Amino acid sequence: MISARFFYAGEVCKGCTISGHAGYADAGNDVICAYASSAVQTVANLMTEVFHLPVSVEEEEDNAAVVIRLTGKDSTGNAQRLFIGLEMQLSELAKIFPANIQMIHTEV
Repeated sequence: MISARFFYAGEVCKGCTISGHAGYADAGNDVICAYASSAVQTVANLMTEVFHLPVSVEEEEDNAAVVIRLTGKDSTGNAQRLFIGLEMQLSELAKIFPANIQMIHTEV
């Protein structure tokens, strides 16, 4: 199962960890993993390469995880918009495939 954990301090998303495998199909043929990976990678690239936001992005191959953390103040609000967009995208996937992806909100 894919676990999509979003960390909030009140109304502000401080980061997320997306980890695991959907288990929907064999490796290399799992459309749910491909969908989730594509969404996460797009947001990570937008944050780091397009908007140059104060975030860190780490990939953990052993845990099949991507961790995105807000590392400073974002006066543009773009980091929040992108976190919200990713959360919305993955939530829609979780509605369709609830046995394969779970959404978790954690207060920090």
